[in-house]
Amino acid sequence: MTAHDLDLTYAQLDLGVREESEFRLTSVSSTVVVTGPCPRCQGTSRTEFPLGVVGSKGMPWKRDKPLTPEKRSAVVADEVLYCECGFGHPELPEGALFVGCGAYWRIKPASGSGT
Repeated sequence: MTAHDLDLTYAQLDLGVREESEFRLTSVSSTVVVTGPCPRCQGTSRTEFPLGVVGSKGMPWKRDKPLTPEKRSAVVADEVLYCECGFGHPELPEGALFVGCGAYWRIKPASGSGT
């Protein structure tokens, strides 16, 4: 594993589409969690994608079902992920929405995910 590059200056850079195999997709309740190294700074980044707002008319027996790998892949397929390594890289703008190196990317679903 490559060490986290703490000296890397903050820069908003589009890193394109990355392979799903570079990350770990899990689910906790009704949230998909993407964890893995930022492709730019190599810091551990963790992003959560909630699956809608739970309301009084929700069906808890459906909400609590584990999400299949295919469903997790489908959830993140259209999302943009940002470096959320938690380290304030040099020149991080004040009030930045994501604390990290500024990189962002998308994830290509694994083959066979149905998306």
